[in-house]
Amino acid sequence: MDWSSLIKPYRLGCPKNVFDGSKGRSEFHRDFDRIVFSSAFRRLNGKTQVVPFPNSDLTHTRLTHSLESASVARSLGNSVQEKIAELCKSQYDLGALLAATCLCHDIGNPPLGHSGESAIQYFFESEEGRKHINELPATKQADFLHFDGNAMGFHILTHHNTYKTKNYGGLGLTLPVLAAYCKYPTCTSSFSKESSDVASKKPGLFSGDCETYSEISEGLKINKPNTKENRWDRHPLAFLAEAADDICNTIIDYEDGYKSGIISFKSLEKLFSAIANSTYPKINMEGLKKINCDREKAGFLRSKAINSLTMKTVELFQTHENEILAGTFKECLSDYFKQYDSWKRIRKESKEKLYNRQQVLEKEIAGFEVIPGLLKIFLSASRDPASSKHEKILKLLPSEFNKTYKELPYEAIMDITTYVCGMTDGFAVDTYRKLTGMKIPYS
Repeated sequence: MDWSSLIKPYRLGCPKNVFDGSKGRSEFHRDFDRIVFSSAFRRLNGKTQVVPFPNSDLTHTRLTHSLESASVARSLGNSVQEKIAELCKSQYDLGALLAATCLCHDIGNPPLGHSGESAIQYFFESEEGRKHINELPATKQADFLHFDGNAMGFHILTHHNTYKTKNYGGLGLTLPVLAAYCKYPTCTSSFSKESSDVASKKPGLFSGDCETYSEISEGLKINKPNTKENRWDRHPLAFLAEAADDICNTIIDYEDGYKSGIISFKSLEKLFSAIANSTYPKINMEGLKKINCDREKAGFLRSKAINSLTMKTVELFQTHENEILAGTFKECLSDYFKQYDSWKRIRKESKEKLYNRQQVLEKEIAGFEVIPGLLKIFLSASRDPASSKHEKILKLLPSEFNKTYKELPYEAIMDITTYVCGMTDGFAVDTYRKLTGMKIPYS
């Protein structure tokens, strides 16, 4: 692969010769703006990052996490563009490209935490769920049995919904942003958890969206190692987008643990300082002496730790650039952070004290009732729309999702799954309570 092809700002749904970065915005800045103004992005404010149903602004939602990941990604893009000769000649803004990519990286995640994906898989593996997908071809069944939020995000960003518009291409984002978003350019029927290639360890594409990704890969000249499989090499910038997400997840989740009273300031100070001091040249830490409040000190140390890891990521990307372009680099860049004891300690403590905390576990367990419950209610109505109850249920679906199973079974299942997946935590729980009679709306 070569950079001159990989960053062409062709736009999905538009002729390849139509792009104009005029009037103060590059094509990638336009992508950023389109994502910001989308309803799917706004709903991220109501989805859990780590702490469920946060009642203050101290901890993060998926929206604030996405904004911060985009900020780190922009720094990575700017640094890479400065340091790699081929990119220095480019007129395109890699900082804006990667910022747009990370801004939407969680846009397909279901409500109620990280177990939302497992809850959807759990439903379709059950006897009730199998009833809805058994008549589909095996490749399409895989979309639901191996459901993944990354694949749903790509679907949301690119899906052409004929009930809403005649315009092809979903949000109409540029091909480089969509390709960099797709860190698992592998169909649900082609991935393997045992794969040595990180790009195919998870499914990032539904079977119905592989044709769209094929169009993207051809436009940017992305490698496809095996023409018989729906699996591609990663766009090189996907490695940087992934690293920005990993950095923010690891560092900021740990800071949220401190803000929630789970992690001690002493532990945070020790581990963040060690990461901040792990790069050369050393990061200036003098400002810490002027801060009296521990909470402000934590913010200072977090910024320095992220800065250090960002610098290291750029260095790693430069070192492995040729392998990445050749499609022979098969790891995450953040895997190299495991050499730091402080990074490993943060990940270990977060798993023990944050991700397995009672409040988090209770919310995720509830997700295994709420999400399958909603899928059962809406899919049953779609299969049998004639009954009085089901007729009323289908009226609750937005018009663009109102398809009956008999006419278009795969599209109906995918649309309803998309609808449930797009719900905020609060809306999912409230809808489930109302439809099961646990909560009666009086007005």
